[in-house]
Amino acid sequence: MIVAAAAMWSCSSSGCIDKQSSIPLVGFYDSKTKQKLKISGVNIGGVGAETLLLGRSESASQVYLPLRSTQNTTAFYLNYATDSITGYQYNDTITFDYESIPYFVSEECGAMYYYKVGELQSTHLLIDSVKLLEPLITNTDVERVKIYFSSNDTQQ
Repeated sequence: MIVAAAAMWSCSSSGCIDKQSSIPLVGFYDSKTKQKLKISGVNIGGVGAETLLLGRSESASQVYLPLRSTQNTTAFYLNYATDSITGYQYNDTITFDYESIPYFVSEECGAMYYYKVGELQSTHLLIDSVKLLEPLITNTDVERVKIYFSSNDTQQ
C-alpha cells in the first residue's frame, strides 16, 4: 500500500499542456485600410519544401509559417497563379533570417526551439510590405508578423 501511494505521488497528472512548437503566426492585412483580410486563391508553401501550408482552394486570414531549426534562413512563397496561368513569376517570397535558440520547457515537455528573427524580407508583386511585431518567436500563440497586400490586388 505504501509503494502504491509513493508511485502515485511521484507521477504528475498535469503532463505537458504547453504548445510545443514555436511557429510564427502571420496575419494578412489591407495596406490602405490596415484591416484584416481573408485571402483565397493563393498557394503558400516553403521554398524547397513539398508541402503546401495553404492551398488555392482554401481561404484564411492567418497562417503558420514553420521555421527550420537546423538553418538560419527559411523562405516561403505565395503563388498567385491560376490553373491556366502558372509560373514562378507569379510568386511573392517572404524570407526569415533568424537564430535558433534551444529552450528547455520542462521534464514533461522536453526541449524546443525559440527563434530570434534578425531580418524579415519580402518581394513586392502583390505584397505591399511586411511588419515584424516581435522578433522573438516563442510557443505563445500570438500573431508575430503582418503581411500587407496592395488593396486593389487582394480578394476579401
